[in-house]
Amino acid sequence: MYALLIINATFLGLATYGDVPVAHSLGMPAALLLGVMARGGLWLFRNFKTPSPDQIRRYLTGTIIASAILSVAFGLWGFTLLGEAPPNRTTAIALFVFVGSISCCYCLQALPVAGLSVLVFGAMPITVRLLASGDGYLIGVGLTFVMVSVVVLRAMVASHNAFTTALDARSEMAELVAALRDSDERYRLASQATSDVIWDVPLHGDQIGWSSAVGFTLGYPEALAGTNRQWWYDRIHPEDLPRIGVDAASLKDRNFTHWTQEFRVLAGSGDYLTMRSRGFVVRDPDGRATRLVGSLQDVTAQKRYEHELRQAAHYDSLTRLPNRLLFAERLDAALADARQNGGSVGLIVFDVDRFKTINDSLGHDAGDALLREVAARLERVAPPGATAARLAGDEFAIIIPSLGDSGMGMAQIADLLAQISSPMMHAGRHIDVSLSAGFAAAFQDGSTADEIHKSADLALYAAKRDSRGGLREFKRDLRDAAEREKHMLSDARAGLQADWIVPFYQPKICLKSGAVLGFEALLRWHHPQQGLRSPASISAAFEDPGTSVQITDRMLERTITNMARWADRGVPFGRVAINGSPEDFRRGDVADRILTRLADVDLPPSMFELEVTETVFLGQLAEKVSIALKTLSAAGIKIALDDFGTGYASLTHLKQFPVDTIKIDRSFVSRLTMVDSDDSAIVGAVIELARSLGITTVAEGVETATQAAHLIVKGCDSGQGYLFGRPMAAEQVAAFLADWDSEAVARLCGSADWGGAAMQSYRNRFF
Repeated sequence: MYALLIINATFLGLATYGDVPVAHSLGMPAALLLGVMARGGLWLFRNFKTPSPDQIRRYLTGTIIASAILSVAFGLWGFTLLGEAPPNRTTAIALFVFVGSISCCYCLQALPVAGLSVLVFGAMPITVRLLASGDGYLIGVGLTFVMVSVVVLRAMVASHNAFTTALDARSEMAELVAALRDSDERYRLASQATSDVIWDVPLHGDQIGWSSAVGFTLGYPEALAGTNRQWWYDRIHPEDLPRIGVDAASLKDRNFTHWTQEFRVLAGSGDYLTMRSRGFVVRDPDGRATRLVGSLQDVTAQKRYEHELRQAAHYDSLTRLPNRLLFAERLDAALADARQNGGSVGLIVFDVDRFKTINDSLGHDAGDALLREVAARLERVAPPGATAARLAGDEFAIIIPSLGDSGMGMAQIADLLAQISSPMMHAGRHIDVSLSAGFAAAFQDGSTADEIHKSADLALYAAKRDSRGGLREFKRDLRDAAEREKHMLSDARAGLQADWIVPFYQPKICLKSGAVLGFEALLRWHHPQQGLRSPASISAAFEDPGTSVQITDRMLERTITNMARWADRGVPFGRVAINGSPEDFRRGDVADRILTRLADVDLPPSMFELEVTETVFLGQLAEKVSIALKTLSAAGIKIALDDFGTGYASLTHLKQFPVDTIKIDRSFVSRLTMVDSDDSAIVGAVIELARSLGITTVAEGVETATQAAHLIVKGCDSGQGYLFGRPMAAEQVAAFLADWDSEAVARLCGSADWGGAAMQSYRNRFF
């Protein structure tokens, strides 16, 4: 480029000498030539050094800047000459400058930015002057220059792209050559460093070559000298032998280059190892296979680990039975087979009765031993082809894939469960084993795995409700009951959200004085269509942990708010009781919730009573219940034991927990007459027991004067029931107390029909 600039500047200066001022014909090109020669000398001087990448980048940047400066100088000189030379010399000067600029562009194809600057700054000034001259001929020349410039620019771009591609390809080829040069050495070192066995099988001959790893990996150091193919075949597991090797058709296929296989090989130790073989086909220039090469990798440990992972993923770690995941897979497979063959599938779901109690009383080691024993018995007695699984906790299942051919009916299932339910011994202690089970069959009880499992679960829940240790077969009414429970839960949640749940208050009357001692807050809720409903219509909600606690919180909030309002108005409401559920104690904060609410409205705890059923004393809740009740009792809140005699409480619970009141269940009170009967004896015994322990008694469900009179005779402290008052809204309590007549109890008892009660009790004798 520098040489072209020197030639162009020299001859253009000489050609215009005499037509333009000397300073322009000789002076300006002389200054331009000095700059060009200085830049060219600097470029030649750099060729004697090996530059670094950073220096090369600086050189290229300098070249671009120099090209722009020299082009500007050359273009301005040509622009000046056009204005001073005679008109007949205009075209020649323009062509001289333009051709010189294009020539320099081609010298700078590797640096398109520099070439573009030469074209723009060198040729563009004269081109613009020609286009603006107003002369048609000169304008035509200018347009020609523009078109040629566009062509030159496109050629430069294409040339630069090709040049860049060539450089990239050359760089990649150099890297590939270097990689190939090192690959043989790396492969040799890798084969020595790894335990992989390298093998080489020429297709013409009977020999197999082995790497040194054949000695320490497979245990055959003698194989280093090579073996024949039969030697190798004799050491492959007979079951895997048909699957190894490459067939002739694959070898003829030029696209077939590699393969992978796994098989078992007899090692020198006498054990079978699982090997993964990777083979490659070596072909000649015509594509014909000439040899097979590859490697053998010992994957025995990996396969063992994968097997352990599969076991962990599909089998229960405690009982070694299939877990829920494998159970689901087996059930799906059994259903698919039954659909295809027109069969049926039976599903038994069962759990261990009172398992939590065993865990809590005897320890988790006893619970684990019980589960293992149940699993072992289950495997022994399960029908042939059946899948026995542990689903979760103490829940098990049995899949009977061919129900029609198995001969398993309800009687056989009951016998199977009886064999599992025999007592067992653990650490010298006797443990009773009791199972409750539900049974469902495809496709009458459901067409999918989920539907059948749900049907069996519903039957199990029904069996547990009926009696522990029972077996129930799924019936349609169980699903209807489940739907009702679902609607109950939905209604309860809607009632909480819409604020439909309110407390109603039933009075408690002192049977000695007739005075109102207080009230029990009973749940009621307003159905938008059916009006005021009892808690029985949402009973399923009390078994749902989250909903049950929310209901208690709502009742606490409303009841304590009503108590505060009555206190502010001077209403003598006495003590108000509210019911606590097992779920309230499970959270462990029931005492704080009650005491905090009472403190917020400045009510003394002595005005509050908590009623609990006997079920809260059982199982793992006992400790939490004990802590909560002792905290409440210490604060002054009274504790009442509700539904006494209908649950599982023992006399020790009356000593273990701070119980102030026993509530005699309405089932005993409803059958009381004025003469002695079994129920009368039970009620009397409860009252005497409570009196001896310093505990007060409340009789629930008192509806007749005869029942009230009998309770007074027995010495019961107080009564509650329709005889004294039905549950009422909070707004009615003040009026009820104002109108209450304490002497009414005595008058009611005096009106009791003693003779009629006696005749009713002994009607079988008189009639």
